[in-house]
This record gives sequence, structure tokens and C-alpha cells, in this order.
Amino acid sequence: MATDQVHVGKLPLEGRAPSRWRWLVIAVGFAAVIGMGGQIMARQDRAEQARRDAYWRVDGPPCAPLDPAIFRSLPRYPQATPYDETMYRRTGGAMTCTHLSDRIEGAKVRYQVCKFNAPDYLAVSLGRRDWFYDLTDARAAAVTVVKDKVSCVIIPPFKM
Repeated sequence: MATDQVHVGKLPLEGRAPSRWRWLVIAVGFAAVIGMGGQIMARQDRAEQARRDAYWRVDGPPCAPLDPAIFRSLPRYPQATPYDETMYRRTGGAMTCTHLSDRIEGAKVRYQVCKFNAPDYLAVSLGRRDWFYDLTDARAAAVTVVKDKVSCVIIPPFKM
């Protein structure tokens, strides 16, 4: 066979040729699925943050003050827990603390909040000052320390 008689060419394939638009549709579909997943995760993060804020944002009537002599005359030494520059001493119960940030008088302030579940007595020491509170009858309390100002409020019972 002579070389001038041989012809090499493409044979037609059966069916349609693959469309380049198909890949665009697939890419847009993946982007939509990823975008929806991101929105769902962001919504869950916002819900979790709202739950945490509701847990730590405390409001209630002020704690009853306690005579320092009563606290100092307790038969057993109270449990002491330092948190930042504050010393908490309590008889009974447990405590949990965190920091919150809020705008106070136009400035962003980071402060501490500690929650106590049913201590009988509570003493808060900050610098050279002490505050004493009577929380008998299994009351829960929350203490906030903002710019060297200590406040204690009675809160509903909570679980840790």
C-alpha cells in the first residue's frame, strides 16, 4: 500500500459531545451547597453565643450583706479561689467564672462575672477591700467586678 493512499482522520463518536456548560452547573451547585452550609454553621454559632450570653448576663435583687465578724468566726476555713486580681472565699457550693465585654460610659470594658450555686457565705476581696454576703437557704448568686466595683445579685438556681 502506498503512503499516499492512507488517510488518518477522526471517527465520529456516537451520542452528544460533552458540554462545557455541564461543569459550570456542577461548580455553581457545589458553591451553593457550601454557601448554605456556611450559613447554617453561622446561625448555630449565633444561637450558641446567645445561649452563653443568656447564661452569663445576670440580673436580680442584691445579695444580703453579712457582718464580717460572722464570716471570720466560722468554725471551718472557707474555700478560697483567686480569679484575676479578686479572691473569692465561700462556704459550700461551687463556682464558675468568665469574662464579658460591654460598652460602659462609651468605652469598651472587659470585666469578670462569677456565678455561685448555693454557698452559705461569700467574701469577695479586691485590693485592700472586702465585701461579705449572706446567701443561706441555698440561694445562687452572681458577682460582677467592673473597674474595682463589686456587685452581688441573687439569681435563679442554675446547673454547671
